[in-house]
Amino acid sequence: MVLAIAGFACDTDKCIITLSDLLTEIRNRGTGVFSRLNGDYVCAYHDGVTTSLVRDMAGIRSIYYGQYNNRLVFSVEPKGLLAFPGFPRRLRPASLAQYLSFSFVAGSWTMFRDIQVLPPGHILTCREGMEPELRMFCDLYKSDFEHSDNIDTWSSRFVTHFQDAIKDRLPESGPVGIFLSGGIDSSIVTAEVSKLYSGPVKTWAVHFGPDFSHELDYASAVAKRCGTCHREVLIRPGDFLPKIRKMVWHLDEPIGDPITAPNFELARIASQEVDLIFNGEGGDPCFGGPKNIYMLLNHWYGGSPENQYFREKAYCLSFRRAYEDIELLLTPEFQRHILIDRDIHDVLTPYFTAATPKGFLDKLMTMNIRLKGASLILPKVERMLGAWGIDSLSPLFDWRIVQLSFAMPSRFKVKSGIEKYIFKHAYRDFLPLEVIVRPKSGMRVPVHFWFRGELKKYARKILNKKELKKNGIFNYEYVDQLLNYSKENGSGRHGLKLWMLITFEIWRRIFIEGESV
Repeated sequence: MVLAIAGFACDTDKCIITLSDLLTEIRNRGTGVFSRLNGDYVCAYHDGVTTSLVRDMAGIRSIYYGQYNNRLVFSVEPKGLLAFPGFPRRLRPASLAQYLSFSFVAGSWTMFRDIQVLPPGHILTCREGMEPELRMFCDLYKSDFEHSDNIDTWSSRFVTHFQDAIKDRLPESGPVGIFLSGGIDSSIVTAEVSKLYSGPVKTWAVHFGPDFSHELDYASAVAKRCGTCHREVLIRPGDFLPKIRKMVWHLDEPIGDPITAPNFELARIASQEVDLIFNGEGGDPCFGGPKNIYMLLNHWYGGSPENQYFREKAYCLSFRRAYEDIELLLTPEFQRHILIDRDIHDVLTPYFTAATPKGFLDKLMTMNIRLKGASLILPKVERMLGAWGIDSLSPLFDWRIVQLSFAMPSRFKVKSGIEKYIFKHAYRDFLPLEVIVRPKSGMRVPVHFWFRGELKKYARKILNKKELKKNGIFNYEYVDQLLNYSKENGSGRHGLKLWMLITFEIWRRIFIEGESV
């Protein structure tokens, strides 16, 4: 038997699983062993007859596969498949429609027509001469937690499992880093890491200059309370623009969230001092972030079951990307390859119609974990940090934490309009009060202003008329309106849409056209 594993895994007794241990377990128990593992891993093994690919239950790591010359080929990044001589580099139009709607490609497909990504918690089994078989090996909603209506009981359970998730990821020695935004998610990570780890803890907070909103005061208050070595980092377009093609190359797939650039630049700076970084990713999808409130209101008051796809459309609109602009952005010729209901709405429908879970908030969380978490949040931090040799650690996506969240009553996640209520209750005595009571604002990258100033020239260079007319994907007339910040058509948010278009166009030239980085 041949096996390869990337990342780390521990069993239900919290013991780290070695390669030898895992081989023995697979021989004795088969693939059932994976339902007992926590951790951040992908695995591939061959038993002489069957090749199997496995992805961890939360999707913290990724593995890609495709059929080539009648063989299964796979890699931890699409570049590994593209390295095969002659492997096709073809764009999948349906994936571009998803990208414009969400700023990432949702589900099991990628932006490449011939490459898929293994969904979280799934095993792909392939035998020679047979179609690959895909099956899920985990249950999001099955747990051993006893029901309780007591918030203190759930707070205690959360803290215990959260501490275990962090302990499993702490090194034996050396400094560890944390990207501390000042929000509740990264703040509770900082509180626990600084409490549980005896070595140096370094934190970084990003800002974009005095003219733009920031959360530096909140981050500084948390760092002071937790006793970390704290640093504030100013990031401007001139810092990342010379490296933007390298950044997109490391993404592997286009991710249209502007936060990728600060993540990339901050990782470069942090890599000079640490080789692993904790983050607060996972708080929103796993415990009811603010976008869920919009969807809950729409569910209760905004739509009718007779209006087909009304929930799917509301979910797409909640991202506030270019979902409403698809017909304006794409040329009529390219639109012929896309059916919005099939390519976007039908990806979401199974989550809304599934018998389990019953609660609407839990349905939204399932979508956000399986789609946004596994296709945007986790790949983004893994690739932007990995580009500089840093391991990204996301304890809030630990499988024990995910299952605990689904087991607890929804009112402990979103209560009276307060998102992630359980965090604020559990850590009210361990973090500054202003961090506990503040509403979520998120890190707002000022691309709206940058494309009117420092990024204006670069945007016109990338999105030039000649190039767009040649590739026949985007409607140049509408792109020109975005570049000029015209408000004649579309839904606004020009800067964000320009960032998405530039990211995609750089990706297309590198990965489809084969341009050098």
